[in-house]
Order: sequence, then C-alpha cells, then structure tokens
Amino acid sequence: MRLLAATLLLELLFQSTALPVIQSEIPFQYQDGLIWLKVDVPGKTSSLNFLLDSGSSVSAVDIRTAKTCRLEIGDRQPVEGIRGQAIGYRITDLQCSVAGNAVPTSVLAVDLEAVSACCRQHVDGILGLDFFRGRIVRIDFNARRIRLLKDCDLRVANCEVLPIKRCNGAFCVPMQIAGNPTQWLRLDTGCDSALEWVVSGRAKRQMNRPSIGLTRTSVSHINTWVQLGHDSFDDVTAGIHMNQIFPGEDGLIGNGLLSKLCLTIDEPGGRVIFEKAR
Repeated sequence: MRLLAATLLLELLFQSTALPVIQSEIPFQYQDGLIWLKVDVPGKTSSLNFLLDSGSSVSAVDIRTAKTCRLEIGDRQPVEGIRGQAIGYRITDLQCSVAGNAVPTSVLAVDLEAVSACCRQHVDGILGLDFFRGRIVRIDFNARRIRLLKDCDLRVANCEVLPIKRCNGAFCVPMQIAGNPTQWLRLDTGCDSALEWVVSGRAKRQMNRPSIGLTRTSVSHINTWVQLGHDSFDDVTAGIHMNQIFPGEDGLIGNGLLSKLCLTIDEPGGRVIFEKAR
C-alpha cells in the first residue's frame, strides 16, 4: 500500500514538472527593449532584421526593403498607428522564414523609417499577430529563445493563466493597476516600455483597419504597482495617457514588464500563461 502511494506521488510530481513538447526553437536578440529576429530570404546570403510585435494586428515589411527584395506592391490600405492613420500597401508574395518556420506571405508594406531611427539597426519588418495564429508561442527572455510548442500543459508551477480578448485585431489581457478595477490592455512585444496606461477616454469603439503600434512616446510617467492574476509587481514605470492609444483599449503592456516573465501565448486556446523568470 505504501509502495502504491509512493508511486502515485512520484507520478504526480512528474506530471507537475513535465515539459511541453517543443516543435521549433527560434533564437532572438533582445536589444533596445525589443525582440529582434533574423529572417531568411531565399536566394539571399544576408538575413533581414524583423521585430516580434504581438501588438501589431498584421505583419509588415518596410517599404524600402520590399522594393529592394522586388516584392510586388499591391493596393493601398489605411493603417492605424500610435500617431494616427498611415498608408500601407498589400503584399501577397513574401517568401521568408525564421529559423526554418514560414512567416506570413500576405503582409503590409509600410514606412518603418521612424522606427529604425530609434534603434541601433534597420528594421526590415515586423512579425505581428498573424505569426501567432494557430500556434502556441513561448517567449523566454532569459534564454533569448522563442519556442513553438506542440501543446500547452497547464500543470506548471508558479504560473498565471489569463484569458485573451481580441480588440482591434490584437491580444488584450486583464490587468489591475494601482488598485483600480480590472482593465484590458494590449499585450505588446513591440513596445519597449513597461506600461502605457490610459486613465480616461474609455468610450468603447472598434477599428476596422489593421493596427501597428510601435512607439516610445508617452505624455508623463509615474511609478505604480500592477497585478496580473495573483502576481503583483511593484515600482512599475507607467506612461500616462489621457486619450486612448487604440479605441476601446486601456493601454499597452510592453517588454519592460514582460521581460520579467516567461510568456506563453496560446492563441488556439485563447489564453496567455505568465511564469515569473527564475
């Protein structure tokens, strides 16, 4: 009887620490508060520099890079950005991969020169929410690895599981800031700050155009505490916004906070798993 009990205990311990199956692993560089990926183009010896941006509802390529790669520039399309509307051009023939994994072939060509000017290297493109679609993506900031998982085992110690809500084509998750009622903020790996918090102007309205929100701008800053599920974080620097960054959303959660975590975005399961970095 004791042997059976010990066997069951060992099995439970094994299950609680079982690791998910990794289908693919993608190295990244964490620089300028952003996640940089090397994207390979068939027939070219040099790679392109892309950013992983979960806050962008679509993937995009810089208009100059698109012309250099001789991609076919299609129809104009309005794009919603941090500083208002911009113009993009539909591209349907992008043939690239990152660590052997295909990137979306249908993207927007947009002007990313302003983003490049804030970084130490040129931004050739961004991988947006469409890269996450149908995938379970774990971002391990400590290991500098993105892991595409076969499954998402919830029996992981020290983790918080939160629902994902789609708003304006992006992922939003619930968060409490400074003891206020729960708000829904965009999960944005394309934001280098910790938190961009909208404190007023909360009228709910959806957008019907793609949104690309790479930015470093805030009006003013405060240090506050936040809560994700049961996990709390003290002394978080938050940019304060009196107007909504994107309609119907309460702000952005950026890499300044996300880099303290191991982040798993389970798009098929409609959830995100936060594990505190060890």
